Amino acid sequence: MNWTQADLAEALDVSRQTVNAIEREKYDPSLPLAFRIAKLFGKRAEDVFIAD
Repeated sequence: MNWTQADLAEALDVSRQTVNAIEREKYDPSLPLAFRIAKLFGKRAEDVFIAD
């Protein structure tokens, strides 16, 4: 699926800037947001957010 940051932000009820910050690893989402992101993509939060 080809999501824009704006599409993803709207689906998650956050700002596009929040999506951008998460993508650039400048912001760690709250647990509820992390679970919403994972659910949106049909994944587990652990599979989306892997600590290096």
